[in-house]
Amino acid sequence: MKHWKLGTALLLACALCAGLAFAQDDLMTLNSKAMGPHERPLVVFTHNKHSANIECITCHHDFDNYFNLKSSEGLLCSECHKVVPDAKNKVSLTAAFHKQCKDCHNKAAIKGNPKGPVMCGDCHVTPERLPEVLPEAKNMAKPKGK
Repeated sequence: MKHWKLGTALLLACALCAGLAFAQDDLMTLNSKAMGPHERPLVVFTHNKHSANIECITCHHDFDNYFNLKSSEGLLCSECHKVVPDAKNKVSLTAAFHKQCKDCHNKAAIKGNPKGPVMCGDCHVTPERLPEVLPEAKNMAKPKGK
């Protein structure tokens, strides 16, 4: 009987901790090695908050030879978007990031949803200012690179 109570208490504690761990936002850092040294601070965002409201394929997109949209999840953006655009893909890597994020943030505002940042200094934030701009960063571990 004594072991049963201890086992149950341990199981409940583990379940509670697991629930809290999965409830936290997943901070992501956009850091494309293809771009070389960055002139501005890296962009950090809450992946879970975005993926809860946006289909994965919106950001993780690819097109087949017939321009049908398909998923590119697991591929790096730089595999299709080059630093200097080429004949195969005329959208540069920087332009792809900027257009993707800013267009979506502006569309959200038009729909009456909270608008995400669109100005340079609102996304490219120094690590010291990050908790001020992204409150989720206060109690989180170091962001994971992508």
